[in-house]
Amino acid sequence: MSSGLSQALDEVYETLDGSETVRAYHDRHETQSACILTVTDDEKADAIVSYLAPRIAGKVVVEVGAGIGLLACHLATVARRVYAIETDPAWTDIFLAMLYHRKPPNLTFIFGRAEDAPHIAADVALFCTHSGHTALWQVASRFAPTVIDVYAEIGYRGIG
Repeated sequence: MSSGLSQALDEVYETLDGSETVRAYHDRHETQSACILTVTDDEKADAIVSYLAPRIAGKVVVEVGAGIGLLACHLATVARRVYAIETDPAWTDIFLAMLYHRKPPNLTFIFGRAEDAPHIAADVALFCTHSGHTALWQVASRFAPTVIDVYAEIGYRGIG
């Protein structure tokens, strides 16, 4: 992780720690968040994409809970199209920097609850998170017949 990204994340985590405003936001939007990013560096994103490549190459992919969008940018190097959905505004500053610096043309970001997103006819939906696995699995299955819980599948093998 670059020192700039590390510093930005430290500031976000400090702001989130014990915040009543953050809790109220997630209560109001009926979302769950551990407020912890799982993919924060290119090496981890590359490892995940290498592992998933046979299942996502040339396909339409939806990433639910995209965080800062780093994994989505890497997924877009293999997938035909990627839709990245994120509901937590905590990541917006870093997310915007990612958009300006790294967003490929075949990547679309959607800010809001995945449950409220328009219909996307995807081949694969995935999520890589510490929280809300059951809810994310349910919403991801709305978008695609194949759902991958990345963290559960490969996270414990030194990638997550």
